[in-house]
Amino acid sequence: MVKIGESTKLIGEYSGKLVAGHRVALPVALRKLLGNSFVMTKGYEGCLLIVPSSSWESLIQPMESRSFLDRNVRDSLRFLVGSAFEITADAQGRVVIPETLRAYAQTLYSERSSCEVVFVGLVNWIEVWEKSRWLERNTFLEENADAIAQELISVKESQSV
Repeated sequence: MVKIGESTKLIGEYSGKLVAGHRVALPVALRKLLGNSFVMTKGYEGCLLIVPSSSWESLIQPMESRSFLDRNVRDSLRFLVGSAFEITADAQGRVVIPETLRAYAQTLYSERSSCEVVFVGLVNWIEVWEKSRWLERNTFLEENADAIAQELISVKESQSV
């Protein structure tokens, strides 16, 4: 249960480690909002997505409502839905990352070296990144945040004309 003054959105950045059995513990702050069951799938730019079960339908609905004849719709559904797994966390909030998702996100456990991951809450979903990939992506974001924001404003303004 979320207490008064606590966030009701999936936000923040948290560190974790993949351990034996390809398990990772979800951060408590995110787990409170996520619950014990959710969907895990491939994300863009090489990360994984964790989506609350209650939000999964709204994420894929825009694609489901478009024509099956549209190749981009089919490919997007293949990418997101075809790689999706329904996941249930154990009592300690740990989950096993399925093999195909581990390979995609390069979150591979080895007894010789630990695999560090970063959880990034993005309001309605969580991204899970292999740490070095996240640092690279975050550097890009920090260097380009203003230009990205300006481009979003330009697109919005051109659509309203």
